[in-house]
Amino acid sequence: MSPIHKRSVIYASKIAAATLAAMLSALWLNLPHPGWAGLTVFLTSQQLGAVSGSVVSRSVYRVVGTALAAAGILLFIPIINAAPEMLLAGIATWVALLLYVSLLDRSPSSYVFLLAAYTLPLIGLSSASSPLSAFDTALWRVEEVALGAAVSVAVHTVFGPREVKPLMVARLSATLADAKHWILQGLGATPTDDRAQQARARLAADLTEARTLAAVLRFEPGIGARDMGVVISLEERALALLPLLAGVEERLAATRSADPALAVKIDQHLDAVRRHLEQPRDNGDAARLADSGRTLVDIGRTHLPDSELLALGAMERLAELLRTWDECLALMHQLENPAKAPDATIQRLMAVASPRVLHIDHGLAALSGLSAAVAVLCAGALCWALGWDQGAITVGLAAVGSCLFAFLDDPRPFLRLMMMATGLAVPVAALYVFAILPAVDGYLALAMVLAPLLFTSAFFLSIPKWTVPALGFTLVVVTLISVQPVQAGDFSSFIATAMGSLLGTTIALTVTSLVRVIAAAAGVRRLMHAVWHDLADIADGQRSVTRAAWASRMMDRMGLLLPRMAAAQGPMRARAEHALDDLRLGVNMLDLRETALQVAPQPRAAIDAALLQLAAHFRQRLAQPDAAPGAAIARSINQVIADLNDIDPGPHRSQGLAAATGLRLALLAPAAAAAGAHGDNS
Repeated sequence: MSPIHKRSVIYASKIAAATLAAMLSALWLNLPHPGWAGLTVFLTSQQLGAVSGSVVSRSVYRVVGTALAAAGILLFIPIINAAPEMLLAGIATWVALLLYVSLLDRSPSSYVFLLAAYTLPLIGLSSASSPLSAFDTALWRVEEVALGAAVSVAVHTVFGPREVKPLMVARLSATLADAKHWILQGLGATPTDDRAQQARARLAADLTEARTLAAVLRFEPGIGARDMGVVISLEERALALLPLLAGVEERLAATRSADPALAVKIDQHLDAVRRHLEQPRDNGDAARLADSGRTLVDIGRTHLPDSELLALGAMERLAELLRTWDECLALMHQLENPAKAPDATIQRLMAVASPRVLHIDHGLAALSGLSAAVAVLCAGALCWALGWDQGAITVGLAAVGSCLFAFLDDPRPFLRLMMMATGLAVPVAALYVFAILPAVDGYLALAMVLAPLLFTSAFFLSIPKWTVPALGFTLVVVTLISVQPVQAGDFSSFIATAMGSLLGTTIALTVTSLVRVIAAAAGVRRLMHAVWHDLADIADGQRSVTRAAWASRMMDRMGLLLPRMAAAQGPMRARAEHALDDLRLGVNMLDLRETALQVAPQPRAAIDAALLQLAAHFRQRLAQPDAAPGAAIARSINQVIADLNDIDPGPHRSQGLAAATGLRLALLAPAAAAAGAHGDNS
């Protein structure tokens, strides 16, 4: 048996055992729907191979989300039950609003709102014909979900527990190893080609995975505030590596073209830097190398020539890169050795670190909410028009199908898988309801006949390509079987539930196809428009954001762009492939705006004028993705460089010159930028 299949067998055995324990416990406690408790085990065990932190976090969020849905049931069913059309409109609004909120969250806690969105129609509508039972229905749901969550946590944390932290350490260690390779490659004499540059975008995907692991790490037993602080700090520092490296590379290439003699000295310095990077962490050596690099340019002089301005920018960014790399190594060492007391550097980094800032698409979230509401209204209207009292499951499944995959640009493939799983579940459930379970007597016999079904479902749940159909199959088959203390199959009720499940999923698929599908190319366009909106707001001062927050959001967008890139074409694809340039542009604009606060009125006015020109340019890109910067932008940036070049030497002058030359390199053709700079600096 291969290691992968062995893990799947262990995983499936634990889930099957926990599911049986939850269902049998619910039967023993005389709860009316033991299947709810069993399904909770499946739904809390599906992520990250059921590591303990993931199971605990999912269980907590499921209980909280169910309680929120129960509150919604008590709000809607008894109060507006007398007006069916108002009840349906209220439930559709509930689904749309909570789905919208869940899509804005983009963290594991979004499950609270997602679950509450579809649980109300799935469970609450069954009480519409008898509103006095709404309280009992809501209470039973909370009790059985809490029971299933407790059993799931107990089984996964007591029997062969798997921890999140080793996965986190391995992921971050591999990410830093890749980053080290890229840094050594980037500081070499041979320029990095476009293919290697694009490969670096994997860092965004790696850090997205690390963020997911970090979100559940806090729920793992033994993890304290210090551990979380180290993880958040390391993630923030790692985010800074890629734009800093790209900024160094960009300036090095321009310096080698502008001044070969100076480039020889820089390359000698870079040899020492690479030797340092190959060695274990040494803060003192990194600081010495940073100071040594700065001495390659006489920053005490005014009117520095263009080649020295480029070298100055390269050495400033290299100094930041060295410091950031050493901070990453220090944080990684602390993460691997949690018993060690954090030193002053670690404490400082933990004090200023903040959680990731992610991309949010309000428009797409609103469209998803609207699509879910339309599906609920269509399903409800159809059942009402047919006078189908048992159609509540249709509305519930329409809500489930619309909500579960709303995070995808095109949910249709997964909805089709869900329909396939539903179709497969119906005959299997019929076999159990009408042939197997009526002959079963006692808890032991019930466990024996259910165990093969649950084990097989859990086994396929552990295989990524089968996760969605396995989960859909389990949801439907357990619902249709509806284990009871005394099993008596009702054919008409079974057929109504089966037909309602298929019809609800079909309605979700139909409405999604008509309303909600977003082409991958459109997704790229939306992401790039969000980037340019932010750059324009940064340039004209409408958005106040830190470097770390900007890098976090942009790296998240780069991770979102990767799987969509192949579908984009023309100028939009070219822009998306160079999204890292936009990340650097934002960093340089933030540095330039900070410089403006510290310098005299003349250079400050020049900076403000240049940033306004940049804001207009990025807003022009919204209509013309291939819009090139005009001559006015070149003149304004060169004026900033000339004015900063004239002021007294100091850290703000160096920061401003590094930022302005970086903007010029990123926005303008190198030859034009150099020519313009020579003209203005002469």
